[in-house]
Amino acid sequence: MPIEVTSPAAVPRIFVLESDEDVRPVLKYNLQAWGYQVIIAVDQADAIQRTQGGREQFDLILINHVGQTIDELMGIGRQIRQNANLDSRVPILIMAERYGRELEGKDFQVGDNEYVTYLEDGQQLRRLLQRLCPI
Repeated sequence: MPIEVTSPAAVPRIFVLESDEDVRPVLKYNLQAWGYQVIIAVDQADAIQRTQGGREQFDLILINHVGQTIDELMGIGRQIRQNANLDSRVPILIMAERYGRELEGKDFQVGDNEYVTYLEDGQQLRRLLQRLCPI
């Protein structure tokens, strides 16, 4: 009986928008250690340029919330998804920056394939990514 050879499953790719130069390398390191390929953009202009015309394909958009509202960042995520010619099933995940203890450790779905996480620790992010973008 012939043996069926299957190609290894594609490693999920995460597009990260992270403007903080101190956080960026740590976040990239953790995502790669968890088994993801990572594409990093440092600001909105960089993200739009990198995704124009679908040059980069990815399975999830991760945005660290810095200095803008969740709604503004979700709009940027949608623009990235549209520029990359991806359908609306590609999740957008916003990591909230400032929040009270009552939100710490919680994840919310705020739209179709759109999520906000209020991190308590890195393991919470890892579990959520595994759910949204399994390896």
